[in-house]
Amino acid sequence: MSDSKKTAPSLYIRVDIPEKYINQFKEICSEVVVEPWEFGEPEPQPTVDLSKFDVIYTLGLHDNLNIIEKAPNIKWVHSDTAGVEAMLNEDIQNSDVIITNVKGCTSVPIAEHTIAMLSSLARGVPTMIRNQINKTWVEIPVKDLENATVGIIGYGDIGYEIAKRCKALGMTVIGCRRNPSKRNTEYEPADLIMGMDQVDEVLSSSDFVVLALPFTKDTSYFFNKERLNKMKKGSYVINVGRGNTIVDEDLIHSLSNGHIAGAALDVFEVEPLPKDHPFWQLENVMVSPHNAYNSSKHLDRVMELFLKNLKLYSDGKPLMNVVEKKLGY
Repeated sequence: MSDSKKTAPSLYIRVDIPEKYINQFKEICSEVVVEPWEFGEPEPQPTVDLSKFDVIYTLGLHDNLNIIEKAPNIKWVHSDTAGVEAMLNEDIQNSDVIITNVKGCTSVPIAEHTIAMLSSLARGVPTMIRNQINKTWVEIPVKDLENATVGIIGYGDIGYEIAKRCKALGMTVIGCRRNPSKRNTEYEPADLIMGMDQVDEVLSSSDFVVLALPFTKDTSYFFNKERLNKMKKGSYVINVGRGNTIVDEDLIHSLSNGHIAGAALDVFEVEPLPKDHPFWQLENVMVSPHNAYNSSKHLDRVMELFLKNLKLYSDGKPLMNVVEKKLGY
């Protein structure tokens, strides 16, 4: 946004938000209307005239923004998720509508979840739990994290927080991203940052591979048989990015034949994960229900970000967390 005179935005909200935050929005906005769309439910039709709104708050993983056709004056859409692939249709990409997301709000809990999964896989926790249930007392093979190499594919805000924690555990950290020359000037935990064109080298060097990729046309089914075969025999995979960056059948094959020792998966192509999916049954797979982002502080973080942006928008100033629509993140 370019600088302009102060204005009171009109806000249409498609997610369920506690009243205390709605009241704060009302202090900035000329009008606030809330019509929640529950995840998994059919899309509700707006009961108000959308032409009077210039801001929409919605769920980016869920909303394809068909309602924009009824909202010709929309200038800004805020996603309650980091992923925005559902809403980036061709019309939106070619429009002047600004898209923002909650990037950064989930980085710390996802990093903490990743460390929990790394440690669990390394220390044989899935086997430990099964043995406890079966009252079986046998020694469990383990792998040290210290001096092990972790490759983080998708080295953005989330990858950076993961890297900090891995470095504290004495691991060698390789980051892999589209722009490898970018470095954090205050503290860079990665020992090496490589480009996405060098991903095969990262995979072959890593004892643990963490996928923290967004979903774009370039990352769709990115992690396939060819890339799995590049990984070290006996290495581990953790996916906290997007489920449709992995070819499930290829990963299942590598897990079943022992080439990949184990996987911790938080995201899936179909969610909830179908009850008959093989991931539920594989003993070397840990499944979590797209829960890595979760935190007792999550709501406060995302509301603080949106309120800051709402004030910036009202003041005619540039917004934070603007999505590059052509890139998809």
